[in-house]
Amino acid sequence: MFGKSYRQSINLLLLIPLTIWASWLHASVPIESSAPSQLIAKVHSATEVGLSWQAPSGVAGITGYRVFRDGKRIGRTKMTFFVDTSASPNFEHSYHVVAVARDQGRKISQRSNIDSVKTLTDDANDGMRNGSVIRVGIARLVDHCGTNDLDAIPAQELDACMDKLIEHYTLKAGLEDMQAYVARYRRQENSQMIELGKRLFFSKALSQNFDTSCASCHHPAQGCGSDGLSLSIGVNAEDADVLGLGRSDGQTVPAVGRNSPPICNSALWVDSMFWDQRVRLREANRDSEVGTVSTADIQTPELDVTRLMNEEVESSDPLRLLMAQAHFPITAAAEMGDPSGFESPQAYREFIALRLSDNWKPHFSAAFGDEQINFLRIARAMAAYQASFMFIDNPFFDYIDGEKQKLSEAQKRGALFFYTAAGCANCHDGVMFTPERTRGPLYPQIGIHGVADGNFKNQFRMPSLLNVGITAPYGDKGVFASLERVIEHYSDVTGSLERFYGERETCGLPQFQHLNAEQCATVVGEAGEYVLELNAQNRAASDRGGDAIIRGFTETQISYLAAFLHALTDPEALAGSNEINMLIPLRDGGPDGHQFDAINRAGDAL
Repeated sequence: MFGKSYRQSINLLLLIPLTIWASWLHASVPIESSAPSQLIAKVHSATEVGLSWQAPSGVAGITGYRVFRDGKRIGRTKMTFFVDTSASPNFEHSYHVVAVARDQGRKISQRSNIDSVKTLTDDANDGMRNGSVIRVGIARLVDHCGTNDLDAIPAQELDACMDKLIEHYTLKAGLEDMQAYVARYRRQENSQMIELGKRLFFSKALSQNFDTSCASCHHPAQGCGSDGLSLSIGVNAEDADVLGLGRSDGQTVPAVGRNSPPICNSALWVDSMFWDQRVRLREANRDSEVGTVSTADIQTPELDVTRLMNEEVESSDPLRLLMAQAHFPITAAAEMGDPSGFESPQAYREFIALRLSDNWKPHFSAAFGDEQINFLRIARAMAAYQASFMFIDNPFFDYIDGEKQKLSEAQKRGALFFYTAAGCANCHDGVMFTPERTRGPLYPQIGIHGVADGNFKNQFRMPSLLNVGITAPYGDKGVFASLERVIEHYSDVTGSLERFYGERETCGLPQFQHLNAEQCATVVGEAGEYVLELNAQNRAASDRGGDAIIRGFTETQISYLAAFLHALTDPEALAGSNEINMLIPLRDGGPDGHQFDAINRAGDAL
């Protein structure tokens, strides 16, 4: 029901290693100079772990690989993947592989890197819940820790206090739900579909002018699949291969009016896609079902896409929300292409699909079984690739699992504050840290859509906080460059808005630091007056008689919260990790020479 199982995927994968095997036979590099690399272990269940790795570069005469778990040999294969089916439940296993070759009658071996994973507790969880919840109200510190003074809690009592809050917020059960959800996705991954999706995601051939790819604004090596800019730069970049700071379309005000959300964990969302939720389930889950996979119809801004997703795609398909989402950046004039002049946006998408060169056909054949190319297949492949961006193994989750040493004292105090007096858990509850709903407070606005871009309706979706430490700048317009500044905003929204516009903080954002005061004012436009007036209206309509809500966080409290938020980052989501590197294609130009091989503004490869 949820796509091909990984066992079926393995049957498809048998086609690829034959070409790799042939290249080994003709290579001449000794195995001593190269080893299997980028070994990655992924949990499939309580007893199954999937392993994949890269073959030694250019090594001749490899006869196979030996697979080791916790230092003990458990199997061998001639392929570059293996599924361990006898792992122990709820246990952290370490894996490595050894490549074996023969050279002039001598057996020579070389060992890969080591990767460790923890298996599921059991397989009773169906993996249909992502860990999101909706609760009303927050816990009181005094009820769980015996005091309302955060700093009065002795260091040796922090863990006992945290355990009570973890139980209160049912975080252990929520984490088990999320881990089972991710394992379900990983069981149904199709490696060849992901590989095709990766190539398409990085292809500038999907843009109207062959100058922009999806990865131009969502690169794995930048902010967990973002671009590090406040307002993204899509088409007409002065240098089409520059990623992030230094990428410019030559205009003072970028043509894209929003911040690019990260790709990481996008498959965890079950209700909607995009900041404004313009792709969503037609009927949102009731509060009691928040975070649960639903088969409800999908609603999109286009009738053609809505019909396609609900009539041509199974309602049980785990990729369908991401498939629907993939249709819209392609037809956004500022992002990738302008469909005007075509009969419909869908007609433009099919034009783009049919424009792909014949060099793409072997890749589609490997993924789908035949050479047919259409946009729905493009959307499916890119959705499979995006769904592989699963990064949930962070220090806080390790702490919930009982590894108390994973958090520092400051991070523990930050967690206590987060779940009690700071009020953060009002909106960022559960292990998904979002209820997949829209909610305030009002954020500063800048850019081409700075006025009436959804804020008056409070329609921007609350982001997940997973990996938030590496996804700056923050907000739907990327207006805050640090977590500390975001926390200050929540401490005093009115004061923060007045400070942002009064002190011209736009000029201090990395993307706009090179602008003069007049140019910065152009980036803000009329948004300052609009947002400040809107804030005044919101205050007047509140039950506080117009008084601003001021939480008044101290510098120490802000530092505690920021420390805790950094503990939500999966180390494997950092640029340079094996997991991130595997999400970036070889710098070979792609099937047709239109691949986005990213560089920074200094010209260095990313």
